[in-house]
Amino acid sequence: MAGNNAYQLDPGPLDPCVLTGQLTHRSRDIWIGNDNMILNTRKCDGKFWDLVNEHPIHPRVLDVIKLSGLYGVYRSHRPVIDRSLITALVERWRPETYTFHFRTGEATITLQDVEILYGLPVKGNPVVGYEPQRSVVDWQNICQRLLGFTPHPQDFKHSSLKVSALNAHLRLQPRLPDLATQDMVNEKARCYMFWMIAGLMLADTSGGLLKLMYLPMLEDITAVGSYSWGSATLAYLYRFLCKASQSTQNEIAGFLPLLQIWAWERVTVLRPQIVAQRDTRNIFPVGLPRGPHAARWFAHFSWTDTTKHVLRVFRDALDSMTEDQFIWEPYSSDIIESLPEYCRFGRDIWRARVPIFCWDVVEVHLPDRVMRQFGLVQAIPSPFPFDATHFHYDRRGRPNTNWELEHAQWLHFWNHIDQYVCNAPILHGLLRYDDPYLIWFRRITRFIIGNPISSPQQQQGYVPNATAYETMARHIHLMVNKAISLGDNPSMEEFYGFRAMVRDEGSNCLAYVQEADRIHVQANYRRDEQMSDHLHPPIRRRGKGGVAGRKVRAVERGRAPIEMGEDDQATQDFQAASDYEPTNTEIMPYMTPQTSQISRDPSLTSLENVFGSNQPQHFDNAPNFSSSHVEGNELNDSNNEVDGDELEDANQGASQGGEPSVKNKRSHHLNQHGQKKKTKDNKVSVLTKKKGKG
Repeated sequence: MAGNNAYQLDPGPLDPCVLTGQLTHRSRDIWIGNDNMILNTRKCDGKFWDLVNEHPIHPRVLDVIKLSGLYGVYRSHRPVIDRSLITALVERWRPETYTFHFRTGEATITLQDVEILYGLPVKGNPVVGYEPQRSVVDWQNICQRLLGFTPHPQDFKHSSLKVSALNAHLRLQPRLPDLATQDMVNEKARCYMFWMIAGLMLADTSGGLLKLMYLPMLEDITAVGSYSWGSATLAYLYRFLCKASQSTQNEIAGFLPLLQIWAWERVTVLRPQIVAQRDTRNIFPVGLPRGPHAARWFAHFSWTDTTKHVLRVFRDALDSMTEDQFIWEPYSSDIIESLPEYCRFGRDIWRARVPIFCWDVVEVHLPDRVMRQFGLVQAIPSPFPFDATHFHYDRRGRPNTNWELEHAQWLHFWNHIDQYVCNAPILHGLLRYDDPYLIWFRRITRFIIGNPISSPQQQQGYVPNATAYETMARHIHLMVNKAISLGDNPSMEEFYGFRAMVRDEGSNCLAYVQEADRIHVQANYRRDEQMSDHLHPPIRRRGKGGVAGRKVRAVERGRAPIEMGEDDQATQDFQAASDYEPTNTEIMPYMTPQTSQISRDPSLTSLENVFGSNQPQHFDNAPNFSSSHVEGNELNDSNNEVDGDELEDANQGASQGGEPSVKNKRSHHLNQHGQKKKTKDNKVSVLTKKKGKG
């Protein structure tokens, strides 16, 4: 970091009333240069997908899974988790608000996202219960009764089952017998559901262990679908986002595919391009219900317009993200109506401001902070009482706990969820930059995460530029604000004070973004007003004698008009912009009377004044068009209009661009050198001799 410069960019929050945990947030360590670590993503779903890819789940088993509400997780398959992308998102997660703090405002994963993307039910009973202390023998008996096999004692660790034991059991008999009883079907379905719940949706940081407390909830196979698995999945992901956002953490768990696909749906600078859907006929039999919205991301991707696995790029992209790069409503009404019914069954509670539960975990769903995600006007949200230690409260050391009684004070809100649905007027268009919410948000947020280092030239790989951009934007904004406040008739004291501000603050700003050397040279970024030559791409030679070859030679002699291409038009547009003069109502930059607005070296050509004495390679072979004007080559609008009937061979007609025919150019050339007269005299002398002989 450029610590010696007088100016230091303040990343925020300017007002710490909301983000009270900034001192322990990982963004602070990143800013002071102590943390550039990529989080470890803990999960145990790899062998699950290997198994179902090799041995697709039997249709009878899938019928049971569909009733449980977990079918969408299976039908969506899984994306390859990008740890760098997950880390960049965690750096912007704030436990104080349960939202990501982007430049454009707060955003978060809501009950709507869970149900639309994965079809997980959000309506239903909270996922809580009684957890008595059980021995290994007790768990062996439960596994035998519900899963159809008895794990070895060494397959248990505390109150968890090793995923390798469940995987080995399923691979012993991967296919369901044709004459299988319904009990056998239910046992097989419980094996898959238990793995999906404990290993995918509610995965913890143990990596290879499945928490057994979820297994008794699957005993009544008809009651599995009565639970709000969507809210439990969201609460568990919230908990790990809160934990991972702390500076002391190096790993994250939870349903990370939900987090990654949520980002792909909304942040355009992060997502790959879908090229084609994968062939899933071997995995999902024909006739199965359609998958949820996340299933479209099980596809072949193109990465030509974005990157993957590079934290520095993702962080800088989020630091510089603009309003049009975030999609507030990725699920249009047509998309929602086209989805299966199980993806929109709970739409009337998507905006409920309530606690959400997953056994010992209690977090809060706050849609009132992200109303733009529902197409509604965003107001300044009401304060939320935040307990900085809430995510340290868990199951450890608390056997024989009835979590339903433990959370009784919070369960009241969930049981009356219809009363806590947030409403607001419909939002038309985007929020203005001066909207009260955005003015408030910019004061309380952490605006920038990445920080420039002292010598970016020595930094290998991608060099972030979002901080430099923000620094420049803030300085320009401050100067414009100051100029406006001075009015139209400032005093000389105010005028010279403004001059000093522009000079000093601008110098500090340039130094901060590693551009201090510019101060030592005259600012010269405009073309000469008198420049008469036009830039155009070099003409490709085609060999002597051809039409193009003669055209090139004519151009080199300065006798052919210049056709204006796109580059030439861009040059004229740039010159017109350079000639712009502000009116008396606009702000003029400070200049001393002795200093002209534009300083040029008269010894250089106009091209050198723009690019320097060393011209770009693109223009090395360009002819010099600043020579004296040749008569007969003036172009007007009529030269550019040619009837289709008049277009003939290139040696006889004129081109659409106003190019004289080769015949006319040849006559013009012969006239200049007296060749026509000489030829005529020769013809006369020959005729005279013939008459004399006659």
